[in-house]
Amino acid sequence: MKKRTLGLGLVTLLASTVFIAGCGSNGDKGSSADKAEISLLIGKEEIATELDETIAKYNSSQDKYEVKVLPLAGQNINEKLTSLYAAKNAPVMMNMGVASDLALWEDKLLDLSDLPLVENIEQTYLDSGIVNGKQLGIPTTIEAFGFLYNKEVLDEAVGGDFDQNSIQSRSDLEDLIKKIEALDGKVALEISPMDWSLGAHFSNIMFTNQSDTTEGRHQFMTDMQDGKVDLAKNEVYNNWVDTFDLMKEHNAAKKSALSADYDSATLGLANGDIGLWFMGNWAMPQLLEANPDATYGILPVPISDEEGAYGNTQISIGVPQTWAIDASQSTEEQQAGAKDFLNWMYEDEEGQDYYVNKLGFIPINSSNKVEPKDSLSQSVLGYLQEDRGLEWMNAYYPPTAFPSMGASIQKYLGGEIDRDGLTEEIVNYWKNDSK
Repeated sequence: MKKRTLGLGLVTLLASTVFIAGCGSNGDKGSSADKAEISLLIGKEEIATELDETIAKYNSSQDKYEVKVLPLAGQNINEKLTSLYAAKNAPVMMNMGVASDLALWEDKLLDLSDLPLVENIEQTYLDSGIVNGKQLGIPTTIEAFGFLYNKEVLDEAVGGDFDQNSIQSRSDLEDLIKKIEALDGKVALEISPMDWSLGAHFSNIMFTNQSDTTEGRHQFMTDMQDGKVDLAKNEVYNNWVDTFDLMKEHNAAKKSALSADYDSATLGLANGDIGLWFMGNWAMPQLLEANPDATYGILPVPISDEEGAYGNTQISIGVPQTWAIDASQSTEEQQAGAKDFLNWMYEDEEGQDYYVNKLGFIPINSSNKVEPKDSLSQSVLGYLQEDRGLEWMNAYYPPTAFPSMGASIQKYLGGEIDRDGLTEEIVNYWKNDSK
């Protein structure tokens, strides 16, 4: 999802929103006129500068291809692609969503199953880009969300070396919150009220905790669509709302919850004014920009008071986006160039360094030789290595789900509706509008 970029004066939008970035190529081998142009449509504005630097490095590393970024110009990815394809000006390469988005363009995209880099990526991640047996998308990275934390603040709160494994229940979370608030000049946590954060990410915690099996989680979503779930009596749902109530009660922006600002939360966490922030590891470039000396980590969002219960000690980890290549309007040479750029980022050690340490991506290919240096990526990798990840059920939402649920959770956060009202709106959406 798209986040607000600190210091660039950009507006918080979804991952498919505007990203206007130039593409330099200082020191290119050969002039750009001699190279095949590879247009790249991408919407991750939080890494605008870093992507420019990565592309410039690639362009200067070889003399056959010139990658150039296309702006989304205020449209989402599907709107932009519709207009570009209609104008016979489709991008050669694009940064797409996962399979549900890719399926909309199945007849336009190249099957990338034969790319050598595919052999070095786990099938779990590759599945995010498969449509009808074809590898239409290459997963960009994995992302995780939960409570980001400033370790220095939490160390001070607990009076020692904070252990992220110490949070095993909602009671543990509440105890930590109170310890943070006991510190002079500190606030415990901040809720960023954007619909994508609440409606896609926070709602995921309710859906993914419904079962410890993939089949059970997906059956719950189907049952919601069929109107078979009495949500008001669903234990996981009520535990989820109880945790959100705890967050609301201690929210830094409690008095004006819907006006909270992404950038101010970034600065608050980076500067140690806030201990916890419900967000994802994609915020790391801005956190590093604000305070490169701080140590960051990520905590689960426990929704049960049962110590160590399923979901209490895991974080949500998934593939947010994929790379796709046009098969209908680009030339074979351009397609080869797009493949070469991907291969450089995933398989070349110089490209891997930019992928990991410049773009801030967590590597997902076994051939990667470059480990992330930042503390937040290391924290996420710790959960991954211990198999403590929760499925991104939001990856399977209908397109209207997160905006609808996001609006409902915003109303609840702002006090416009009570728990019964929130429950009713979520039930009505899934039963009546989600198909």
